[in-house]
Amino acid sequence: MIVATATDGGYAELTGAMLASLARNAHGDYEKVLVFVDRISADDKARLLRSYGRDDIEIVEVTDADLAFLCGMPVKQYMSRITYARLFIPHKVDPADGRLLYIDCDAVVHGPLSPLRDLPLEGHVLAAVGDDAQRRPKSHANRNAAIGAPEGTPYLNAGVLLIDVAEWRRRDITGRARQFSIEHPDLPLMDQDAINGTLRGDWLKLDECWNMHCRYSKKGDYAEPPEAWRGARIVHYMGPVKPNHSDCNHPARDIYFEYRRLTPWADAPLHSALRREWKKKLGKLRRFLGRLVPSVPGARA
Repeated sequence: MIVATATDGGYAELTGAMLASLARNAHGDYEKVLVFVDRISADDKARLLRSYGRDDIEIVEVTDADLAFLCGMPVKQYMSRITYARLFIPHKVDPADGRLLYIDCDAVVHGPLSPLRDLPLEGHVLAAVGDDAQRRPKSHANRNAAIGAPEGTPYLNAGVLLIDVAEWRRRDITGRARQFSIEHPDLPLMDQDAINGTLRGDWLKLDECWNMHCRYSKKGDYAEPPEAWRGARIVHYMGPVKPNHSDCNHPARDIYFEYRRLTPWADAPLHSALRREWKKKLGKLRRFLGRLVPSVPGARA
């Protein structure tokens, strides 16, 4: 099993904590780790390697061809173009290596991953955890309405994907999801919507411990106390407010800092809400018209 993640300069610290947690809790449960990077400094690359602290890791630069693949796919809000990396990573690994476990960089691994290594996928292209929206019928219906799927269609969260690489390639999930995204430029959740719109519920459901996220109450706040998150194998810090933000109230924030202490970012200052708003405005400026135009020689927008 290969473990992969993707990041850019804005998420380097979060990625460091994820890699530290992976090395501490699951080393030996996989063959190697691939970290796909876009617009990240040499210093941050070095910090990522130090965060992991082992030899079975490779930093993989996003290529011009990758950027050409991304051209025309919408990016909005706090998300960046690297979020689409999960769509092309299955073409960057050898199917002979077996399955691919993709983990978002804003997650931490809080327990062994060995049960996923040999889990039967029962003919499905991937296994995932249902999105938190499925807890709320109206939200679930809205998610499916956005992608043109029947109201009750299972809808996955793309933060953790256990992928059969050979089957993914055989079904051309990459090409189909890319086309879906381009044809639906107003998708609220971009790559996640594109994957759900492509698979239409044809995926294996994992226990939520493999991607514990959100767990919102009807009022929109966190529904359960910190203790409820301790049993998670993977904690996923979704949303624009991350655990390294000064105004974060995530109940599993302490778990994040448990692993950040193992990285070169251990003493880094927290990001303020003002700084986040400033970065958001800059991001909107860069993503004017909501379209990607990567600087690739000869690439067409």
